[in-house]
Amino acid sequence: MAVQELDPGQRELRKEPFSGYHSREITESDALLTETGPRTPMGEYFRRFWLPICLSDHLTDLPKAVKTLGEDLVAFRDKSGRAGVMHRHCSHRGTSLEYGIVSERGIRCCYHGWLFDVDGTILETPGEPPDSRLKDSFFHGAYPATEIHGMVWAYMGPPDLIPDKPHLDFFEMPGIRLIPFALPYESNWLNSQENSMDPFHAVFLHGTDGQHFQNPSIGLHPNIKWRITGAGNGMVYMSVRRLDDDWIWARMNYCYMPFESYVPTTIELPKPTYYNAAIYLRQHIPVDDRRSILFGWRAYGTDRTIGPDHTRNGWNLTDVDGQTRRPSYEAAQRKAGDFEAQGSIWYGVPRPAIEHKGTTDTGVVMMRRQLREILEGDVPAAWPEPAKGHGETPKARKILAQDSVINVRRRADPDEDWNLLTRVGEEITDAVVEGSDRYDGEQRVGWIVERVKEIEARHRG
Repeated sequence: MAVQELDPGQRELRKEPFSGYHSREITESDALLTETGPRTPMGEYFRRFWLPICLSDHLTDLPKAVKTLGEDLVAFRDKSGRAGVMHRHCSHRGTSLEYGIVSERGIRCCYHGWLFDVDGTILETPGEPPDSRLKDSFFHGAYPATEIHGMVWAYMGPPDLIPDKPHLDFFEMPGIRLIPFALPYESNWLNSQENSMDPFHAVFLHGTDGQHFQNPSIGLHPNIKWRITGAGNGMVYMSVRRLDDDWIWARMNYCYMPFESYVPTTIELPKPTYYNAAIYLRQHIPVDDRRSILFGWRAYGTDRTIGPDHTRNGWNLTDVDGQTRRPSYEAAQRKAGDFEAQGSIWYGVPRPAIEHKGTTDTGVVMMRRQLREILEGDVPAAWPEPAKGHGETPKARKILAQDSVINVRRRADPDEDWNLLTRVGEEITDAVVEGSDRYDGEQRVGWIVERVKEIEARHRG
């Protein structure tokens, strides 16, 4: 038989034992969802949002080289206190501005002394004749930048479509404090983002096997329901676990398209708890198509943001075990976490054509489909609107993630009890969504708390 006649991709041959020979091909990734460089559909979608670039603490008296969406950039804070984010290579001869000199106004190239303002204006070309008009003939590539709660953000999209700066309801919570963190991952951004809608991985990776969380109940089998929220720009899942004969735990995770995710606490909560807000506010940002950084804030300071040790957050540091690289290869093999699990997916990039998905992957499938529909133009609400230009603080966007622990007694019939968990989870989800649509601030939280108490009383048994 000639080699050309072999067809190792036949599915029937893969149903036999020792069929590795017939399933050895590694397909290409889904480029539409995973590639984010300039002029790619997903890349242009990302560029319509403000994006975290680095931690504010990284901007000292020296510039910082960063890479975002495949673009080589330099970030700095000039001596007047303004943050700048611009193309890394000097537009004169291409020297990297990571070796530039932070100045009173802008940054100066080390090679020939050209001085660039934060908006790309060329302020000085000291080697040119006094009457040279070279510096007035073009701008160096730069992006609008701002600092929000310890993180530097940039807008990398069309200048005439710049949206309002991020403003979350958390920013207005009385007594709230936000600690920034950033976790580098050696994998495509989608590996981390879709992981946020995969609650079953927590049962095994973080629960029964890894035991990363300070709440052993995470290893209990959950009753799961997913839902698209808003006008298609968000997604939640509600996971309900029976803790014992009297108590259930309803945990709600939330994603905002395309790159944000909001995670509730990972520790055991008091009984009862009627509303514990998200404590991890995260943005999964591509470095390039093979690497990403999980930026975020750890929220604390109120009685509704209960969590572990908030002081353990920063660069490559978080107070949730299993999120960062293990100290050694052996340690990673013995107790793998998200870093290892996500990073090792098909060499860091998801490849849907050779996955064998099951019911536990419902959320991942839903997220991929929603992202595809957004890029195809079927979900207009998922694209940010340009800022109105009045200088007003935009209305706070609400975060739906939360925890509740309520008193609902176990039913004698297992099927009846399982269906009860489904109903309670759906009713709490309805309450959180409706309360968020109708009210703001403490009024919103109070309304949700009262509805959860009513749900508890209705189903207590």
